[in-house]
Amino acid sequence: KQWYQRRVAITAGITNNLRMSKLFAWLAVVSAATALWISAVYGPYDPTFKRQFIYPFPFVAVMLVAFVSLVTILVRVSRLITRIDASEELQKDIQEAKEELQKLGISVKAE
Repeated sequence: KQWYQRRVAITAGITNNLRMSKLFAWLAVVSAATALWISAVYGPYDPTFKRQFIYPFPFVAVMLVAFVSLVTILVRVSRLITRIDASEELQKDIQEAKEELQKLGISVKAE
């Protein structure tokens, strides 16, 4: 299996074993990150540190999620093109196999 197929299988296995939907998993991550951010905002940190690192964290997190989403969409669209080509080739192979079976006298249902 490709690395991304193993990752999807592992993620799906974890989600299925815990009976979590994708929405619930994302909400859990966002809730935990929000709780950590709020505790850091009200924590005993230097105001300069808060201004430079803690306050911009939500903006950086949204930008990171947007970037990952864009890359994921681009990768899947690029793979879709090859899947369409593969689908056409597979349909051609199926048609050739049906014709060969009919030459041998085996009836094949037409769809």
